[in-house]
Amino acid sequence: MKTFLTMILALFLGACSLKPIQVEQSQYFILKSDEKISSKDFKSRDKSLKILNPDVPLYLNSYQIIYIQNGISNAYAHHFWGDVPSNLYRFVLLSKFEQSGIFKSLVGQNSPVLADFILEGRFDSFEQIIDKKENYAKLALSLNLVDVKQNKIIAHKNFIVKENIAKIDINETLKAFEKALNKLTNEIVVWVDLNLK
Repeated sequence: MKTFLTMILALFLGACSLKPIQVEQSQYFILKSDEKISSKDFKSRDKSLKILNPDVPLYLNSYQIIYIQNGISNAYAHHFWGDVPSNLYRFVLLSKFEQSGIFKSLVGQNSPVLADFILEGRFDSFEQIIDKKENYAKLALSLNLVDVKQNKIIAHKNFIVKENIAKIDINETLKAFEKALNKLTNEIVVWVDLNLK
C-alpha cells in the first residue's frame, strides 16, 4: 500500500510540473520612417546638415515607454523602446532629409567634419497622455536651425504633435507614436526648407 501511495504522489507531482509556466516577456519596439515626405518640391542645395541629438529630460533618456495617466507619470512594465527616443527621432529625421534631397550631404553627429548648418533642439515630451476624455501620443520639440559659418540661429520653432490612440492597447499606442513621429519629422523638413536662403 505504501508503494502504491508513493507512486500516486510521484505521478501527481510529475503532472504538476508539466504545466506550462507563463512568463511575461519584454518586447522592444522601433519607430520607423514611413518613407513618405510631403509632395512639396524641395530646392536642392550644395550644402550640408548635421542633426544633433536633442537634449532630453532625464526620464526621456531611457528605453521606457512613458505614459501620463490623470497627471501621474508611469511606464509600461514589459514594453520598451528599442532605442532612446532621441535616437529614434534622429534616425527617422535623417531618412526624411535623405528623401527630400535638400542637402548635398548629411553629416554624422560625431563626425569631426563641419557642416554648413546644424539642427539642434530639446525634447519636452515623448509620451502617451491618458485621461478620462483623451488618449493620445504627444511629441513636443523645440528646434534651432544654426548657420555654422555665420555662427547664428537663423530660425527657431516649437513643434507639438498629438496623435489620437483608438484604445488603450500597446499596438495602437505604437502606431500612434510612429504616425506622430513621421508627422513631426515631415513638418521639420518643410520648416528647414522654408528657412534656408
